[in-house]
Amino acid sequence: MSIKSQTLFVAMMLLMLACNKKESVKNDNRTLANDSIVENDTLQNENLPRKESINLFTLTTRDSSDIAFVSLSDIYHSNEEGADTLIMPNIKKMKKEDAVYFTLENKYRKRFLSQTNISETDSVFVYDFSKNKLASFAVKNLKTAALLNGYTSEEEWPYEPYDYMIGFELSKQSLKGLSDYYADVFVYVGKENPFTGEQLTPIAWKKTTANEYPSKALKKEDQKILKNKIAGNVYSFKTNGFEYFIRDYFSDDRREPFAHRLIVLDAKTKEVIIEKLFSESEGTTPTPLNNVNPDNIVEQYTGRLFKNKPPVVFGFLYESFGCPSIELIDKSNESIYLQCDNRH
Repeated sequence: MSIKSQTLFVAMMLLMLACNKKESVKNDNRTLANDSIVENDTLQNENLPRKESINLFTLTTRDSSDIAFVSLSDIYHSNEEGADTLIMPNIKKMKKEDAVYFTLENKYRKRFLSQTNISETDSVFVYDFSKNKLASFAVKNLKTAALLNGYTSEEEWPYEPYDYMIGFELSKQSLKGLSDYYADVFVYVGKENPFTGEQLTPIAWKKTTANEYPSKALKKEDQKILKNKIAGNVYSFKTNGFEYFIRDYFSDDRREPFAHRLIVLDAKTKEVIIEKLFSESEGTTPTPLNNVNPDNIVEQYTGRLFKNKPPVVFGFLYESFGCPSIELIDKSNESIYLQCDNRH
């Protein structure tokens, strides 16, 4: 669940991570005995619209320019063939070099805002959760722009409307002090700031014994994913009335964890609040755990992120084809996926 907010730069790096072959290694910890193994089929089709209880976006950079960009394409879904042309000029009439990035004329801007239910009186809230910094901008003061997505090559000219990300242009100067590449940034567009402004807590995992790990049975679908996987170290953390436990699982031929299994308990009652499995797949790679990460990069955070929602925890998966999720720590078992416009 951290979510390192994905920029196109990060997405490309994650794709490389997901494809790397790890060195072979044998691990003599105990193995799980289950009946069958199946592919992890829980990956959502990134081409289908997904409705979340709150729409969060990511912030990316436009090459070496002084412009940052918030793509809103994930919440714009045309229902008619050719409907995208209602919010885009005729690309074929543009020069190739001018078609990579351009601002939209007012008539296209109005149509786009209407389709995304965004008002000129709304604001764009840019929140860096690692530094607890917030910047806000009135929509009426921002340009609406179209940026060619990073997976479209020059050979595909003339470009089609669906080759573009459409969103708001921000000045990098107005975002000084935020994390590099805006990797720890969430963006919200609306009437009011949804973020609490409370500093999130980096999870300081401490190694503990296997006996301390809660004895909750694996879900059937998780049993299938973890068949013949090796149960590894257990780590724990405690803060704000919750106890967090995580266990690594390994394949026989890998050094890096195949999966993390997270269990969060109520610190007083010891009741299981959430249980999540974050496993490797074609498009996902488990992140290194804080305090175990040799690069000292903080991936997992927890705390009160939203004003009107339970505490959250995130930062357990790198996503190559999809978007990262934030887990709510309550019985709803809700995951909020970023609208990160990750396309290939």
